[in-house]
Amino acid sequence: MSEVTIRPARKSDASDIALLVNIATHGGIAAGWAADDKASETYDPVEIGRTEMLKDDTNFNWRNAMMAESDDEILGMMLGYRKADKREAMPTDLPSFLVPIIELETEAIGTWFVSMLGVHLGWRGKGIGGRLLDVADRKRTEMQARGVSLIVEDANEGARRLYERRGFAVRDRRPMVVYPDGSRPPGEDWLLMVKE
Repeated sequence: MSEVTIRPARKSDASDIALLVNIATHGGIAAGWAADDKASETYDPVEIGRTEMLKDDTNFNWRNAMMAESDDEILGMMLGYRKADKREAMPTDLPSFLVPIIELETEAIGTWFVSMLGVHLGWRGKGIGGRLLDVADRKRTEMQARGVSLIVEDANEGARRLYERRGFAVRDRRPMVVYPDGSRPPGEDWLLMVKE
């Protein structure tokens, strides 16, 4: 394997970021993208995600992503940002499946929040996620955050083991809600995990 490098995302990475966000959510976010009003104009809901990654009016965009690559191949991605030092207001226009996730995110006060971490099939279990979490630890220090936080499904045992080995512990949980297409997320609860 060639050397793995971690670099800040470029605007041209928006499609890869959207794909990896969908991978990180096990296809769940694409169900939301497919329900978007503009989805009928696309051939794939990930195109809506690409458009979302290009927006500058939220933290959830390409500017807050770090890309893992090797030999010009994108291996994985982490999207994260520092949360405010006070509780943020819940948006009022959220699709119901996002409500429990955003409720947990609002509890991540003052932390560096790993919003998404996704690794392509074939590269999982090879330390890519750990390398991206190393970046989260550095961002925590740089941004003088209280800790690092993330949200994971209770059924994602592999990811949970990785996070627990890295010092994360479950702080809170919320029951999952069905996706807009009627499918269920994998598991029963979303877990907020924090590394102090």
